[in-house]
Amino acid sequence: MEEREEKKLSMKDLIVLFFSTISARCWARLGLTEDEYGDYYQDLEEARLGIDTLDAIFSKIKDLVDEETRREMEGIIGTLKLNYFHQYQKKKEKQST
Repeated sequence: MEEREEKKLSMKDLIVLFFSTISARCWARLGLTEDEYGDYYQDLEEARLGIDTLDAIFSKIKDLVDEETRREMEGIIGTLKLNYFHQYQKKKEKQST
């Protein structure tokens, strides 16, 4: 019987994985994609919490990841913030009519 050697994830790897999971949930809570349960709804408070969390994580990990990962993470956060603002404005306009 052959032994399989499994690669153990480092803390940095786990944080990047967490970042990916939270960013996917943010997109879903912005109402722009379905979540992992197949639900499709908007919850801007949850989206904001996720975006703020990603921002905090990024500030701690940005010097520990390679240039490509850093640019990707920056891009994800920036795009999420922009889409949050857009969805917030749409909701606000809808409520005022």
